[in-house]
Amino acid sequence: MNKKKVGLFFGTFDPIHNGHLNIAKYIIEENLADQVWLVVTPENPLKLKNNISSFDHRYKMVNIATKKYNNIIPSDLEVNLKKPNYTIDTLNFISKKMLDIEFSLIIGEDNYKIFDTWKDYKKILNNYKIYIYPRKGTLKDTPHIINNNAMYIGGPRIDLSSTNIRNIISKKSKPEDLISAEVMQYIHNNNLYQ
Repeated sequence: MNKKKVGLFFGTFDPIHNGHLNIAKYIIEENLADQVWLVVTPENPLKLKNNISSFDHRYKMVNIATKKYNNIIPSDLEVNLKKPNYTIDTLNFISKKMLDIEFSLIIGEDNYKIFDTWKDYKKILNNYKIYIYPRKGTLKDTPHIINNNAMYIGGPRIDLSSTNIRNIISKKSKPEDLISAEVMQYIHNNNLYQ
């Protein structure tokens, strides 16, 4: 029996934007995964905790942004795991629990450049496929295999960041076409990034 393929796209998603969704859609369209789970990270070991919105707000925004997609799923799987959340610990936990799923990792090229600083990165590289999407300022536009488990994918280049969007909103501007109207409404209703 073929296992279901799930791409795990970890992020703080503060807020989720169209760039995130475009990468998830691309992964599915290219048959690299049957589903993409947007895993909202409660506490990223590489980011300062006090700079991010509450998990609840971020998870709700991901829920709102993914409502119209069947194969892009919001995930809170890390919320009850030990903090800080290391990717390898999450992968070990779900791989033992969900034996019928083949998990892969979706990361930006900026993260791949520092991948050797991740906890047990060699174990991740040896046991999971890693799909690396291009970020602003990177050179690779075409798929490029690094080894048996890691490859650069083509697809949309992410030239925006959640930080940019927060800055736009804090200046009382609207990040038109960068995030969904529904997410923008949620941000406005909850006075986020003001």
